[in-house]
Amino acid sequence: KWSEDAHGRALWALGYMYSLQEIPRDFKDKAEKIFLETFPAASIMTSPRAIAYTILGLSYYNKSKKSQYVNENIKKLADFLVSLYKTTATSDWLWFEKYLTYSNSKLPEALFYAYNATKNKDYLRIAEESLNFLIDKTFDKGLFIPIGQKGWYFKDKERAYFDQQPIEAGYSVQTLITAYKITGNLKYKILASDAFQWFLGKNKLNQTVYNESTGGTHDGLGESSINLNQGAESTVSYLIARLSLMEF
Repeated sequence: KWSEDAHGRALWALGYMYSLQEIPRDFKDKAEKIFLETFPAASIMTSPRAIAYTILGLSYYNKSKKSQYVNENIKKLADFLVSLYKTTATSDWLWFEKYLTYSNSKLPEALFYAYNATKNKDYLRIAEESLNFLIDKTFDKGLFIPIGQKGWYFKDKERAYFDQQPIEAGYSVQTLITAYKITGNLKYKILASDAFQWFLGKNKLNQTVYNESTGGTHDGLGESSINLNQGAESTVSYLIARLSLMEF
């Protein structure tokens, strides 16, 4: 069965790979071929996260091969996110949906990238408004508390605090670093560091999620203990966060 999210993540990865100068030319050519052949499926996507991942992929691809076609598609997808935001957002709920679930930070991050490509100030405004709203819901005095997978957070309901997932910390670091680079607001850089510290024990349980002895990362933070499994996604999430911070 086709997964919009998986497709969007693949486009993100292919666009990023194509943007890297260090990648051998033949690899980049293959990545570009797959990217261009599979991108048209984005036209039927309705998942906000899949659309956000696709905007990231297009933006990275655009760094190496700028074109009006790519910019137009970034704009088309960003406009879809903006329409969701304008339909759903209220004075006390500045978000694209009536709930916060997984990979939340990628939605404002995609609009930061769209602003970078188009200079549309509406994208920047909504990116900052929604990111600041998410920060208000996931940080408490410098402590990063991602939305828990065990129930999520629906508008006007109680939010779930557990189970917290490494991917939320990894993505949040990426998003906050992106926000810092585009806006120059030091607040985002500081919060990126705070989110990274979640892996190292600055979390609700004061438990280290990153395992120095194995180089792996535990799969989550439960109500009373960490998940001892160390899966690939969790470890990749830690590495994404660490590499994002290494720029600074």
